[in-house]
Amino acid sequence: MSPKPIHCIVAVAPDGAIGASGRLAWDIPEDTRQFIALTEGGVMIEGPLCYAELGKALPGRGTVVVSRDPAKRFPGAERAASLAEAVATAQAMPWPGPVWITGGERIYAEGLPLCSRLYITRVGMEIRGDRFFPRDWEARFPRLLSSRRSSQRGAALSFEVRAPLNGA
Repeated sequence: MSPKPIHCIVAVAPDGAIGASGRLAWDIPEDTRQFIALTEGGVMIEGPLCYAELGKALPGRGTVVVSRDPAKRFPGAERAASLAEAVATAQAMPWPGPVWITGGERIYAEGLPLCSRLYITRVGMEIRGDRFFPRDWEARFPRLLSSRRSSQRGAALSFEVRAPLNGA
């Protein structure tokens, strides 16, 4: 059996901010619906703050939380001590869909080089963020495969799917 593809999904402000004070910087229902729909049937890899933000492992998909604290428990999710261990765990899980790198900042920085697709929502709203998406993402994923524009709650949104130059 061939390995599951690894994809990244993120919503980003114009300056690259993805969060503030350990939380998502916005509540955009259209983006949340896309996140839920795309990750269903796959396996999400996330950090402890992302798990806490969701409040639980989401149903209909596997979840692996990367945490170096062996005493920490994440109900409904597997725990891995490193991203490499998380990827191996995710690949072995019975969910048929892709493996999804879903944040936060450190998980994105380590996981982005492993990804064959980037599902990015560009949120046209400035925030006072303290967590950022890797600044080199456009160089890593220069091929625009699809784009859809929308707006919600006064924010312009661009839903893009991107790939590396050498990707399918």
